[in-house]
Amino acid sequence: MIVTNTSVLLPESPEIDISEARCAVEYLSLMIEKLGPESSVSLVLMQARRELASLAHSAGASATVVGPFRIAA
Repeated sequence: MIVTNTSVLLPESPEIDISEARCAVEYLSLMIEKLGPESSVSLVLMQARRELASLAHSAGASATVVGPFRIAA
């Protein structure tokens, strides 16, 4: 089979709402605080928080960022 519409091969990048990213960073911070910084779960949450904070920071004044995942389904 020959694919004539090559756009079907590229997945769509979901848009991330920056206000939701900032809210998620706050919730992650609360969970990390509750679990303690030495917890293995906290280490995973810290990485997620850094990624979201980076997206929010790089967005600046714009409302959305295109990223590899969706915060709200």
